[in-house]
Amino acid sequence: MKIINKYLAIISLLIGVFSCTNEDIVVTYPSSIPQIDTAKVTETTITYGDSIHLKIATSDKIAPLSTILIRVVVNNDIVASETVRTKGNQSSFTRAYHVPFVANRPDNAAVKVYLTLTNVSGIEKDSIVNSTIAKRPIITNFYLVPDFGQGATSKLTLVNADSLIYTATGLLLSTSFSYKIATKINAFKRIDWTGLVFGKVGDGIGLINQTGESLNASDGTLVGISIFTFDALQFKTKVGGKLLEPVTTLDVIADLSANPVTLNDNTGFRGGDVYFGENVEVTFTGITGNLANQISPDYFEVTGANKAKFLGKTGLYKAYYHTTGNFLYIDPQPETLYPEVLWVCGTGYGRPSSPYGSTASWNWNSPMDYYPARLVSPGVYQVTMYCKNEPSTNTNIYGSLDFKFFHKRGWWDGHETWVDDYTVQEPFLGPTGVGGNIKVLSATVVDGVYKFTLNTNSKTLTYEKLN
Repeated sequence: MKIINKYLAIISLLIGVFSCTNEDIVVTYPSSIPQIDTAKVTETTITYGDSIHLKIATSDKIAPLSTILIRVVVNNDIVASETVRTKGNQSSFTRAYHVPFVANRPDNAAVKVYLTLTNVSGIEKDSIVNSTIAKRPIITNFYLVPDFGQGATSKLTLVNADSLIYTATGLLLSTSFSYKIATKINAFKRIDWTGLVFGKVGDGIGLINQTGESLNASDGTLVGISIFTFDALQFKTKVGGKLLEPVTTLDVIADLSANPVTLNDNTGFRGGDVYFGENVEVTFTGITGNLANQISPDYFEVTGANKAKFLGKTGLYKAYYHTTGNFLYIDPQPETLYPEVLWVCGTGYGRPSSPYGSTASWNWNSPMDYYPARLVSPGVYQVTMYCKNEPSTNTNIYGSLDFKFFHKRGWWDGHETWVDDYTVQEPFLGPTGVGGNIKVLSATVVDGVYKFTLNTNSKTLTYEKLN
């Protein structure tokens, strides 16, 4: 038994010694520079869409190797990147990298492979392989192919060989259609998928297969789309045609459709796209009563019993007529962003016309929930609203009037104008710590129509009380 215990003690001591040795000893190596012995791309010429094959051999006579970073670059864009483990004092391997055909790919461009080899001491060795040229695919024709039932296929004509600009004119297309761009078509003038086909890829244009999405073209400021242009280098398109003439008459019943689909809560609304011209006078029909009380004062100046001059920039707007409220709301297009417009959302305000009413919740369902603040000069916005604050005996909290300026119509985190650092004219407040909102104290009486001016240059919010 004593002998066994003696052996166990010796074994325990040895384990302890080896454990301490493994923990305390750090292996270091004399300074050495790793070497890229071989770095070669097999192909000297490729066509975009092909792959290159890279052969690499590396070594370090003293320190073990760690990693090699490989980056394939075309026209200053990294098209492939990979970090490969390189254990031991020698390493060799072959890799294949796809070089896609995407936007901004010039003909005869260098395909450069940047290499960074690192050993376990952290010492690096850089190298570049620059022996391959990438060519654009040979394309003799481009065709605009609208989706079925949306128009006829048209051949695009090369109008700028240096910039690869192709155009078709004399088209008879609506102001909105879906399409693909093909390099081959069949006898029925539909896409021949043995050629290249361009469609929607992410937020841009790229090569697609038969399951790919169509692109969309839309311009409501045109009578119809008669010109289509494709930039085959940058993968961009644009459309053209005869511009609409600004409206001079508007029948809010006959010209605006019931229940406009661009509103979530469209009950009682008629609406649609209307092309208004700056300073162009419009004659209205279908609106009863005093015109000055029934149309947006931020977008119109009343010039007669049934006439008003448009104050906004020339363009396509949404016109929403609320039939029961007998009021015409004017919105920029729903996707319009700051700085072209600021959008107001909140509680305690409403249309600046009698009978007055105010919002009770933060929503974007219809113009009764939100308001556009029109850009009246660079950095300066105007919005006219009826405001009502519910008084309370508790003066230490904020009241029901509470709104904020947003950069987009709808919830969009981080894209808001905070007025914490603005000078705000009393009784309105821009207190710090409440998310950048405009508020009033609970006991403050606010009841009337106010024209607000938000100046993002001077950081001020001022108002004019209209009634």
